[in-house]
Parts: sequence; structure tokens; C-alpha cells
Amino acid sequence: MAQDGQTRATTTALVAPREFGPFDELSDVVHARYITGFSQDAVRMCRQWRALTVAAGDDTTTRYLQYLEGLALEELGRHDEAIAVSRDLLAGLPGTDDAIWRAKALSIVAQASTRTGDHAEATRALAEAEWLVRDVPAGSYGHLSASMAVGLTLRSFDLLEQADVVLGAIRGGGSREVDLYVMQELAVLSAYWASLLRLIGRDDEATAQDALTLSRGLHMQRLARETGHEQMRARGEVVEAFATLWLGDPGLAVARARSAADRFTARPELVESGLLRFVLARGEAAEGRYDDARAHLRAQIADAEASARDVWAAVGRAALADLDVEQHGDHAGMCLWRSVARSAFERLWSEREARFAALQDRHHVRELRAETRRIGAAVLTDPLTGLGNRRMLDDLSGSSAVAAAVFIDVDDFKDINDSYSHAVGDDALRAVARILRAESRSVDQVVRYGGDEFVVLTGEGREGAERLAERIHGAVRSAPWDDVAAGLRLTVSVGVGVVGPRSPDALAAADAALLAAKRDGRDRVVVGV
Repeated sequence: MAQDGQTRATTTALVAPREFGPFDELSDVVHARYITGFSQDAVRMCRQWRALTVAAGDDTTTRYLQYLEGLALEELGRHDEAIAVSRDLLAGLPGTDDAIWRAKALSIVAQASTRTGDHAEATRALAEAEWLVRDVPAGSYGHLSASMAVGLTLRSFDLLEQADVVLGAIRGGGSREVDLYVMQELAVLSAYWASLLRLIGRDDEATAQDALTLSRGLHMQRLARETGHEQMRARGEVVEAFATLWLGDPGLAVARARSAADRFTARPELVESGLLRFVLARGEAAEGRYDDARAHLRAQIADAEASARDVWAAVGRAALADLDVEQHGDHAGMCLWRSVARSAFERLWSEREARFAALQDRHHVRELRAETRRIGAAVLTDPLTGLGNRRMLDDLSGSSAVAAAVFIDVDDFKDINDSYSHAVGDDALRAVARILRAESRSVDQVVRYGGDEFVVLTGEGREGAERLAERIHGAVRSAPWDDVAAGLRLTVSVGVGVVGPRSPDALAAADAALLAAKRDGRDRVVVGV
């Protein structure tokens, strides 16, 4: 059975102006249309304005527009398009990878994949998104935004407890508007949770969620008043009315719903639109207008089905069945229908455990891989400097990618230890290691050979290796060694060896050149012949 479309994000973008590029106002406009249910408009705006942001080189806003387009397409039930847009976003990320954007884009892939029936891909994408969020600094806006996306994806998997924990931990960092968006999602989550529990006959648990829904609906209204967001305030009143109905006060529920209806634009993309129709239907039925009540429920079911919100559609059908019983009396077929419906949703509920186990399995595999990489890196890493060690050098020295070696020796290092202490000597070696990293390319391999000796393996030829050696030599000479210890001065001798007919071993050639540099008086660069 498809997962409930209710769980799609209506506010996952959580836009913060400081996170945008020069065209941030365009994203503000799109975001506002999206969260108020105008998803079709949001898609159109994203496609039009992305041409401008791409031409202007505004990568940040371009990514927001792609992300918002994916969310809006998913809200419209256009799942394949949502996946395609999200994969385009992933493909356009820099090689250094951006954990925030990857997590958000993968969350859309996961949600949409559940709707297309590709549950393996959905699980893979969600597991990776959850893992990536762990690398985002807690308390940052990026962590907030990515956590929101992951929390709502967990909700789409019906992993309601986990979603509630993730969403409940999000704080707006002083932004009451962000707090409002988070509370709205929590309110919808608990309303959905209560409804699903009621469908499978767990009424006591459903009542507890109804009470939480009521509390969250009231909290929504308080936050909406503080931020002047009248539409969100009306949506909070609808949530309150829905919970109040199930908590046993239908008269108050209908009055609150009718009051909210005058100030709420009931777009079909919004979950609250369905809640409103449900409560209004109860009001019409209580006053004997059964045809009007059916019209409300049929519209609610049609909207839910259009967005693949299966649980909400089932809630509407159950209400239609109750309406028939109320008007015409009970009959045997109704009991059979309820039994079949309950069995289907009990199966949906039990499948949650399998989905959770699949996610946990993926996390365990990732943890084992990460631990294996960590142990492997530790074996090949010098603990003092964090550079590679001799074992790494042995693995690399025969590689065809190595065209040259630069051998570095700290001049008179024993005198530094004797005059300043071994602790200062260690600090000096760490400083040399930082210089080597800074002056080398990211693809060069920097290794502590042993003691006060270092090696850089590079794919550059003679001229490139010689330039590298001169940069290292000059950077060491000009470094602020007084910061390490007052009066400290430090130089290095450098030998360069290049792979060639006369020297097939670049490291051996560099070692010979280093010996020549020492014999010639140290503090110099010698390039081997």
C-alpha cells in the first residue's frame, strides 16, 4: 500500500534570508506560495526564475529554487518529476559535497520513491539523508533545515515516533516564524497519528494523540498571532477543531471550524483543508443536511486521493460509512467493510517495524564502514602530525601516479629539542606539517617519513616539483616561529627527485638530492639530475 501523502512537507524549506544569494527575494516569494498551498504556481515560478539565477551565477538561490520545485511537485503528486529535479540538484553539488543540500534533496527522493513503489530506493535515500545530517553542526540553520526535511520523510514512512522526536527537537534559533512552521508540522503529524490509530481500533492511544493535536493546534495559533500570520492562525484553528471533535465536543468543534473557514484559503494541497471539510461534514450531518455532509466528505476524499494520501482518504470513507449508518441504520455489509479496512491498515502499521529495521540495518552497515575506514586511516596516519606515515608511503611510492618526490629534512632539529624541549620540538613538527599541507595540492600525498623528515609525492613533473620545493622552503623560512617559542628559528633542507631513465625511483632520487643539500650547507633546495 502506498504511504500516506499527508506526510509530505508543507514547510520543509524553512527559508532564512541569510542563507540565500543575491536573488533571495525570489525564493521568498516561491516559498510563500508553496506553504499556502499554491504548489502549481511555485513550480512555474521556480522554472522561470531559475534561468535568471543560473545566468547570474547565484548558485545558492538556484539550489533553493530546485529544492522548492521538488517539494511542490511532490505535493502535486508528480513524483517522477520530483525525483528528477532532486537528482539534478544532487548532480550539481560541488565535488566537496554539501551535506545539507544532499540531505534535503535525498529526502525528496525518499518521499517520492515511496509513492512510485520503489521502497528499496526510498529506504536507501532516507538512510543516507539521516546519516548526512549527523555531519551538519548542531544548532546551525543548515542543521535545522536538513533535520526538518529528514523528520518529514520519516513521517512519510509512517515512522511516527522517530519523526516526532526529530521534529520536536528542532528550534528556530530565535525565529518565531520557523517555530510556527515546525509546530504546524508537528500538529499535522499528531492528527495523522491519531487518525491511523483510530482506523486500526486503538482508540485509547488515538485519544492521547488527539489531546496532543489540540495542544499543538493551540500553540500554532499563539505563534501565528505573534508573527501576524493569519492564514496559519486559521489553520491552527482547524487543527484545534479536528481534535476537539474527536475529544467529544462536536458543537465547539464545528463552531471553531466555521469561524476558521472564513479566514482560511482551503487549497487542496493543504492537509488542513481536508480536516476542515471533515469537521464541517459533521456539522452538516448534525443539522440533518446529509447531502451537504456527503459533498464535503467526497471532496475531502478526492483531494486526498489526488495527492496519494491514502490514510486521509480512508478516514473520509469511514466517515461516509458512518453517515450512511446514521441516516439509514446499520447493516451487515458495513461490519464487513470495517473489518477489511482495519486489516489493511493494521498491515500498514505492522510494516513500520520492517521499514525501521531496514533503516537501522543500513545505518549499522554505514557505521561498520566508517569504523573500518577510521581504523584503516589510523594505521596509515602519523599520530603527531596527522600526515601519512611510512606504511602509507610504502603503499604509494610505486604508484604510476607518482612522477616526483620532494624530501624535506628539518635542519639541526636535535638542537631545537635540546635548547627548547621536546614539547616545543613536537609543536615545530606539527607546524611544518601544516605548511606542507598548505603548499601542496590536494592530490599530493604528504607523509612524515620519520623523526624530522617528511616526503611529498606528487604527480607533477620536474618543474612542478621544483616549484613545490621552493614554496615549501620559502614558507618554512618566513613562518612566524616566535609563535611556537621565543627566539626559535627553523629552516629545512629539500631534495627533489623525478622519475626518469636514470632514476626510476623518485624517492631514492629525492633522498640523494637531500643529502647533497645537507652537504652543501643545509637550508636550500637541490634538484636531482
